[in-house]
Amino acid sequence: MPGQVTVTFRGFTDQNVAANLPRSVRTQIPRASSPGPIEESLLRAGLNAAAVGSPRVASLLSLIAPPPAIMRIVGTVSSLRIRTTPEFTIAVGYVAQAAAGIAAGLGGGVYYWNKRPSGEVGLFGSVSVGALTNIGFGAGDSFAYMFDAAPTVLAGDLIGLEVDVELGPVTVGGQLFLTAPPVTIWPPALTGPWVPEIVGVGFTVTAGISVSPVAIGVMPSRTWIRPVF
Repeated sequence: MPGQVTVTFRGFTDQNVAANLPRSVRTQIPRASSPGPIEESLLRAGLNAAAVGSPRVASLLSLIAPPPAIMRIVGTVSSLRIRTTPEFTIAVGYVAQAAAGIAAGLGGGVYYWNKRPSGEVGLFGSVSVGALTNIGFGAGDSFAYMFDAAPTVLAGDLIGLEVDVELGPVTVGGQLFLTAPPVTIWPPALTGPWVPEIVGVGFTVTAGISVSPVAIGVMPSRTWIRPVF
């Protein structure tokens, strides 16, 4: 079915054309007046007569008043992979965070990794810096369940996607932990391919001062671990 699509090019100047199309020649197209009602009727009658024996002319006639067309751009967003392994790590601790658009946080506590044959218990500490749609300060308890071994998903760099909701005197937050891209600190740049993967979930219960009852944040973090036994 015929339709109409308009493509508009912007930002072109005479210098752009001269630089990229050196053989082009600028010409003046003479103005043409639109046909009057009588001329248009005669043209339509002649084309209709020609269309009787010519399917091509008949198809061209349909372009005089084409039906509206709809253009859609359809794309796909790959779903995030979720890491699945028989190993897991549980981290319980204390967290404090301050935010004014830019947020910074500190955390620490105890972790348990179901390392064979008898498991591993240790200490962890973390630092995070990111963006949060809130202004305030809070501190409280944290819990995280990670989908792999402690040295693999707890230690190192992660990206936390979080949503905080104020419920009375406390704020409850939920986190989704993703693998972080391989980057250099300065100048910041990717050093290799990055495929985001969900490697854990967590939640916090904090008390403090908050301006917004609901906040959304993206918090890159770095965590260190120290096995105890």
